[in-house]
Amino acid sequence: MRDDFAQTLERSTDSFMRLPGAEYVDYIPASGPQRKILAVVSRTAAEWIARPVGSVRPTCEVLVKNSRVSGIASDEVDTGGDKIDLGYNVDEIPKVLRIVDIINHDAGMMGLRAV
Repeated sequence: MRDDFAQTLERSTDSFMRLPGAEYVDYIPASGPQRKILAVVSRTAAEWIARPVGSVRPTCEVLVKNSRVSGIASDEVDTGGDKIDLGYNVDEIPKVLRIVDIINHDAGMMGLRAV
């Protein structure tokens, strides 16, 4: 039987992912099959990105459930190797972006930087 904390955490992350702005993106792990997940994406203007290669380009912060089943688990992310397929702008033709950093994570959610 799962504890009350785990159930509460799951309900709150499910509620968060139902907010306006959530969208489906394709997660492409370096090893393993591609899968569609629900994410909240914050798109930013172009900025200097030192890695993986120095360049000026838009970045995206992607918030997903920290889950192997309905999101991405923090212990499965391969920064630099994993990719995510989304548009730099809402409703734009998707582009494959590289996941370069885990910005933050807890037992329920995880923030990723994609360039």
